[in-house]
Amino acid sequence: MNSRWSVRRVTRLGFLTAAGTALFVLESLIPLPLPFLKVGLANISTLLALLVGGPADALSVVFLRVCAGSLVTGSFLGPAFILAMTAGIVSAGVMALVRAATGRLFGPLGISLAGSTAHVCTQMALVILLYVRSAAVAGLLPALLATALVGGTVVGLVTSRLLGALPPDAGAGSSTPARRLTAGDAVAGILLAAAVAASFALVPGADGSTVLVDVAGKTVEKLDLRENGTVTVRGEKGELTIEVRDGRVRVAEADCPNRICVRTGWRSRGGDVIVCVPNRAIVRILGKDNTVVGGITG
Repeated sequence: MNSRWSVRRVTRLGFLTAAGTALFVLESLIPLPLPFLKVGLANISTLLALLVGGPADALSVVFLRVCAGSLVTGSFLGPAFILAMTAGIVSAGVMALVRAATGRLFGPLGISLAGSTAHVCTQMALVILLYVRSAAVAGLLPALLATALVGGTVVGLVTSRLLGALPPDAGAGSSTPARRLTAGDAVAGILLAAAVAASFALVPGADGSTVLVDVAGKTVEKLDLRENGTVTVRGEKGELTIEVRDGRVRVAEADCPNRICVRTGWRSRGGDVIVCVPNRAIVRILGKDNTVVGGITG
């Protein structure tokens, strides 16, 4: 019996890892309206592993799929790998704690929302502490929470449907959460939606004219949005060319793997930021009251 269970478990983990890796690679190939707007479909495999097999299975799937996905995309051991691995482990841990502490109060949707929120907050904290060393990155919180709401909802609903297709004995005992939506799920969704609305409401949106370019927490250039021109700065991995034109700023060229900071395009609102994690660089527009809000990660 133990050997049959071992074979069953290894087979399940292999399938979920392969599915998660495929979803990760597929999503990375889809053109996005904004570079940071990822649903996180690969998290379906993690949530399924947690609800069907338990915390150890979920952590195993996270580790294996992040390693495999980063090898396929060429980001192994780079900043993207570190962010994905750490945030994935924290997210899986939070989901496991919510599941264990609340029993059937939350279904897959509520657990998924908790995990997606933990994921984006962990990534933001790592970017601040390990890379750009600037609290200005906290201005990304409204967009990241909105992404967590959308991604967590999609992952939770898809996982719920997949669980419904499994036989009743597929879960890990009586602690398996309800396979349908619960009142707890609705409360979790409402609370996260309220947090998103509140974070966007706090954005002042003031016009700004001063652009600061920071590398590893130190300001290396100060530009004026009213004066057209370009400047090149040295980052951790190479050079970035910042262009100011007609009251807007952008990263025109950058030596970084995915060039997300370049694809971000023009920024013009007071408080906007553009972040290049590999180069540990941040371009930020100061608002009238020297606030920094909004932005895109790269």
